[in-house]
Amino acid sequence: MSYGSGHIMDMISRMKQNRKLRPSNRNKFKENNRQSIHSTAGGQAKPTFKKIAPDKLKQIKAQIQFKAKRQRKKERLIYGVFYICFALALIRLLVWLH
Repeated sequence: MSYGSGHIMDMISRMKQNRKLRPSNRNKFKENNRQSIHSTAGGQAKPTFKKIAPDKLKQIKAQIQFKAKRQRKKERLIYGVFYICFALALIRLLVWLH
C-alpha cells in the first residue's frame, strides 16, 4: 500500500504547472518577440516641474505644517478619550466582579 503518496504526486504536478507559468516559456517572451517588447525610445523628455517662488514655497510649507499639527492634536484628543473610556469601563467591570 502507498500510504499518503497522493500528496507527493500533487506536489510534482504543482511544480510542473508552475514551471509552465514561467515567463520564459510564454509566447510573448520568446526570443523573436523580445526586441519589440524591450525596445528603448530615444527621444524621451525629462519631466518638468513647476517653479515656485521662495516666499510662496515657505507659505505652502507653513500651511502643510499647520494642517499636520492640527491633525496630530485631533488624533491625540481622540486617543485620549478612547483610553479614558476604556479605563472607566475596565474599572467598572472590576468593581462589578468584586
